[in-house]
Amino acid sequence: MKSHRVLVPVSHPLGGIRTYMLYYFRRLHMEAGYRFTFLSEAGNAFDTFRRDLTDWEGTEYIEVPPRSGSRTVVRVIRQTLKTQPIALIHSQGLKAGTETAAANYFRNIPHLITLHDVIIPQNEIPGRFKWLKKRIISLLTCRASFIIPVSYDCEANHLQIFPVWKRGPVQIKTILNGLDLERIEYSRLMFETDKELRLRERFGIGDDVILGGFFGRFMPQKGVDLLLKALELLADQGYAERFRLVITKDRNGFLNETIRLATENPKIIRMIYFIDSVPDITPLLLQIDVTIIPSRWEACPILPMESLVLGVPVIGSDCIGLREVLCGTPSLVHQHDNPESLAATLIKFIESPTANIAKDYVAEAVKRFDICSATDQLLEIYQSLGKG
Repeated sequence: MKSHRVLVPVSHPLGGIRTYMLYYFRRLHMEAGYRFTFLSEAGNAFDTFRRDLTDWEGTEYIEVPPRSGSRTVVRVIRQTLKTQPIALIHSQGLKAGTETAAANYFRNIPHLITLHDVIIPQNEIPGRFKWLKKRIISLLTCRASFIIPVSYDCEANHLQIFPVWKRGPVQIKTILNGLDLERIEYSRLMFETDKELRLRERFGIGDDVILGGFFGRFMPQKGVDLLLKALELLADQGYAERFRLVITKDRNGFLNETIRLATENPKIIRMIYFIDSVPDITPLLLQIDVTIIPSRWEACPILPMESLVLGVPVIGSDCIGLREVLCGTPSLVHQHDNPESLAATLIKFIESPTANIAKDYVAEAVKRFDICSATDQLLEIYQSLGKG
C-alpha cells in the first residue's frame, strides 16, 4: 500500500492537543499506513513530543523559530508544501488552521482543521480589530475541506462566531475525542509491575486520607486558582487533615502569582504536593482517589475520560465542553467559576467517596470513550479526499 504523507501544523503540542495526536495518529500510522510530518515551534514541548514518537517509522519534524509571528509560520508551511510530497494537511487548532489555509491558498491541497478549544468569554475573538480578524479567519478557513470540532459544545460555539461556515464549501463534521485504550492498558500493566515509590509512601499520606489530583496547566481556563480557594475553605471547615492534593508542575509556563501565594498560605500549603509532570498520566491516576477538574471552559477534555476508564472518580465543573463529557457518568459536578460550590463538592466526596460507583462504570466508560469509532470516522474523511 502506498504511504500517504500528512502534514500536521500545530502551534504547541501540549495538553489535549498532544494527547489527541498521540492517540489518533498512532492508529492511522500503525494500522492505515499514513506517514506524518509535524510542524511546530521549536522548544521543549516539541522536543518532548518527538521523543514520544521514536518508534513511528518515517515520521518527520519541521521546526519554526521560537516566538515567530504568523507571517513566518505561513512562509514555512508554504515552503514545505512546495518542496515536499504532501498529500493531505491536518491542522491542529484554529490558529494553525488559519495560518495553514493562508499558506495553502493557491495550492488547494486537501486540508482538515481540528478545533481543540472554544472561544470564550462572550464568544468573542480576543484582542483588537475583532471584526477584521473574524472576516480574515472566515475567508481563509472556508477554503478548508473539513472543519472537525471535538465536541458538540465546540461546534456550537464556533458556528455562533463563524456562521459563514454553515454555507460551505467547507464541511463541518464533529468527531468526539476518544482514548487509545491499548496504550492506557499497557501503561496500567507497566505501573503494576513497577516497584518505584508510590505517592502515598513518598509523602507519608495515610490510607485514611483522601488523595486528589490536579493535572491541568496553571492557566485561568483550568481553574487551579479556584481549586486553591476551595482548599482554603476546606481548611476553614476542619477538613485540612482529611484531604491531600498532588499537582503536576506546569513545565511550559503559567507558574504565576496565584501559585506563589498558595505556597505561602499556611492554611493550605500542607495539603498540597507539587510533583513533576509526566508524559503518561496513567500511573498518577492509578494512585489517587479522585481527579479534580475545576475548569472554566473546555472543548472536549481527555483527562476525565482517562480517569473514568481506569475507575477513578471525577469531580468536575459544569463548564462548556466538560459538561458534555461528564453527562451520564457518576462524576460529581460543581458550578464552574465557584470555589464555594467546589469546596462543598469536595466535602461531599470526603464524607462519601464514590470509588465503587466509579469502578462499576468502567465497562460503560470503555465502550463510550474508545477511540476506534472516532478514528474510523477520521479515516473515512481521509479516504473521501482520495488519500487512503
